[in-house]
Amino acid sequence: MNDIQVKEFIQVLQQYELSIAALYETFANILPSSKDTWLKFSKEERLHAKWINVLHSHMKGEIISFEQTNMTTQATKTSISYIESQIDKAKESQVDLKQALIIAIDIERSLLESAFLRVFQLKGSKGKKIQSKLFEATKAHIKGLIEWQANIRKA
Repeated sequence: MNDIQVKEFIQVLQQYELSIAALYETFANILPSSKDTWLKFSKEERLHAKWINVLHSHMKGEIISFEQTNMTTQATKTSISYIESQIDKAKESQVDLKQALIIAIDIERSLLESAFLRVFQLKGSKGKKIQSKLFEATKAHIKGLIEWQANIRKA
C-alpha cells in the first residue's frame, strides 16, 4: 500500500470504530434501562478510534510498518455499511436488549476474527502496547457482552 492508501485505510478503521460507538449510542437511546452500560461501551469504542490514530502517528515516524492483510479498505467499508444498517433497523424496530446483545457480540467477534487488530506490524514498545490494549479491550467487550447476555437468560 502506498501512503495515500494507508492513510485512507486508517481513516476507514477509525470510522469503523466510530460506527460501532454510534450503534451502542443508538442502543442506549432505545434501551433506557441499560443506557449507562451502552454509553460506557460507546465511550470505549471512541477511545479505540483514538488509539488507531496514535498507531498511525507511529507509522509516520517509521516506528511501525504496515502489514498486508486480507482486510481491505472496501471490506471495512462494507462492515461499516452493515453496522449502519443495524443502526437503522434498531431505530425502526426498537430492538430489545436480547437482540442488541446478539448484534453487538456478532460485531465484536467479527472485529476480533478479521485481523483488524493485527493490521500493524509493530517495532516499538509503545505501539505494541497500544495494539495489545486494542486487542484486549475487544476481548473484554466480547466477554462483558456474553456475560450480560447470560445474566439476561437466567432472569
